[in-house]
Amino acid sequence: MIHGKKVGLCLGSGGARGLAHVGVLQVLEENGIVPDLISGCSAGAIFGAIYAAGTNLRMLERYLGTVDAKTIIDLGIPIQGGFLSGDKIEEVVMTLTHNLSFGETRIPFVCIAADLISGEMKVFEEGKLHRAVRASMAVPGVFTPACIDGHYYVDGGVIEELPVDVLRQRGADVVITSDLGIKRNFFDPEHPSPVDILRRSTDIMQAHMTVRQADKGDVVIRPDASFMGLLKINGYEESVAAGRQKATEALPRIRELLGMDAHVSEQKSLP
Repeated sequence: MIHGKKVGLCLGSGGARGLAHVGVLQVLEENGIVPDLISGCSAGAIFGAIYAAGTNLRMLERYLGTVDAKTIIDLGIPIQGGFLSGDKIEEVVMTLTHNLSFGETRIPFVCIAADLISGEMKVFEEGKLHRAVRASMAVPGVFTPACIDGHYYVDGGVIEELPVDVLRQRGADVVITSDLGIKRNFFDPEHPSPVDILRRSTDIMQAHMTVRQADKGDVVIRPDASFMGLLKINGYEESVAAGRQKATEALPRIRELLGMDAHVSEQKSLP
């Protein structure tokens, strides 16, 4: 806690735009703002789990420079629900989270997914981190659904791209949200195909849903990483820089809410 206030950090979904979360995390940590609880969805679940497990952020940034498509892309069988199996990304997450379970993280962490059968939101807070993250990041139609204990899960963003409420429910006094926004698909209103209409309609729906969720946070950080695609890794430096820029701009408001001196940070380091 900082000045007796429990700090929650919510990391939203966004595909490869999630690399901007690394920059946000760096700036917060450098300024003594280490959250007491982290929630994540999809890309936010990936980087939230990695950070909660204690992975050094600078080392993580250097590692990102070594990642290419072969590291994360593995073709699946479309009739099984997705073009990518997701196994390679899960292996990367398992390595970067040190194969930890939820109860073993340095910072308490939760992530969400959507149950394909019940249609309900699943909040993961026990079991292996990498399995829950695999469920949270299973973009429908792109990755095959994750099967855990007989349940099939897809990307939590289907229900809630910014899991702020789970932080409030667990006692967070101040919630900082890193919102990556929506990656808008190109739309030609003069010659739209049925797929174009579906994509554009989904964009509109997600944009309105995300704004309502983001506004539940006390501070909303919105890095502009719109130049990144779903699985595009090239440009990670610019994404991290975008996260750092917006997090730095948000620091005065965060310090105000937490009662921190504007010039001298109270350093809070992980064990």
